[in-house]
Amino acid sequence: MSAIKAGLIGSPLGHSMSPYIHERIMEASGISGRYELYEISPEELPKYAPILMKELTGFNITIPHKVAILPFLDDVAPMVKEYGAANTVCGKIGYNTDVDGFLSCNIPLSDRKALLLGAGGVARMMAIEALKAGADLTIWARSIEKAEVLVKECKEKGFEKVRAVSDETIGTVSGDINDGASDFATILNGTPCGMWPDVHATAPHIDLLSKDGTFFDTIYNPCPTKSCMQVRSRGASAVSGLKMLLNQAIAAEKIWAPDAHFDDGRLSEILPDVRRKLWEKNPVKIIFTGFMGAGKTYIGRNLSEDMKIPFLDLDERIETIAGCPITEIFRKDGEETFRRMEHDVLKVVLETPEAEVISLGGGVLTNPENVKLLKESKALVIYLQADADTIWERVKDDTTRPLLQAEDKDTAYRNMRARLESREASYLTGSDVTVSACGEKEEVLNRVKNLFIP
Repeated sequence: MSAIKAGLIGSPLGHSMSPYIHERIMEASGISGRYELYEISPEELPKYAPILMKELTGFNITIPHKVAILPFLDDVAPMVKEYGAANTVCGKIGYNTDVDGFLSCNIPLSDRKALLLGAGGVARMMAIEALKAGADLTIWARSIEKAEVLVKECKEKGFEKVRAVSDETIGTVSGDINDGASDFATILNGTPCGMWPDVHATAPHIDLLSKDGTFFDTIYNPCPTKSCMQVRSRGASAVSGLKMLLNQAIAAEKIWAPDAHFDDGRLSEILPDVRRKLWEKNPVKIIFTGFMGAGKTYIGRNLSEDMKIPFLDLDERIETIAGCPITEIFRKDGEETFRRMEHDVLKVVLETPEAEVISLGGGVLTNPENVKLLKESKALVIYLQADADTIWERVKDDTTRPLLQAEDKDTAYRNMRARLESREASYLTGSDVTVSACGEKEEVLNRVKNLFIP
């Protein structure tokens, strides 16, 4: 098998992960060759498209050329004819492997009540594929007019179980799915909500997903998105767009190198590596909050090792800077001084651009200024939530905790319980995701790790 020469055309391409992904696929599949970026403006496409078709084995296409490339092709695959766009070229033939990427994610759609968010290019593809699979489809978009245009197109293709909704009507969907339940078994997100750097945003209406439903997010940066994490924290299933990104790239490589051996096991190992690479290019901090004894440091250290990104304990950083234990700061200078120091150190930590896993002290979110810092940062905050009795069993014999200093254990317990209750609202409003911290620590760790499946 001769070496392949491939690449990506589009503009802009500064943050593209395609070279890394394709090089890893070629390495795993025994394909020799190279993959390069070709930043080409719309005005330059007529000049360079014929040259690249002649000199390269093939290439991928991204915005703004997925439609503009069509006149330069001799033929196109059926999916290109259906969707009017190509994202892969081999020779002078156009293909659409975005469809392959989506279908390979195996999102359950047959005979399911599904909600599609968005009405753009990728949403259009998902709408038609969902209806082909037998879904009963509701389409929401910020512009009800755009949703209605997509519904009309679907009906012109012969699909009947599809309708458009607005924010006002989505909770009372009528027609074929008026079965008394407002929850959707599958939700497909085709909007940009939650895309880096706006990591705190979530896809609209994901609260309408059924408890055992499936959420698919086309957004892959960050991976996972806040939407995926929230869905998983509720016990439902979420599939990241990173899987679609990788699978559409694999489909392109199969077109360019049909004789290569594509081993599913080796290819699956690429996914976590791509996620790590993404976090290097576009860093996100994962922050754990919660009351003392919730397991923030233990969970944080283990997740840090699992994801291969640094861990930082904010209390330990404060002690290093102060040159003494926190109990000593409380004793000498009081809690108010400690809280000012805590705020200053948090601000510095959040300003560093690296991806990190961070454990916060139990009182950080009681300061509104700290919450503001976190909301304005590229950080996702996970609240490890535990009840007072669970916390007490874990910390009752720890004499280093300033908040447990009392004349007897009954008083210490009452003080602890009152403090936990006073902070609960701050934890809930200041965090992005809530995870139960009750049970054995390995159980809690597994719950958290489940949030971060690529």
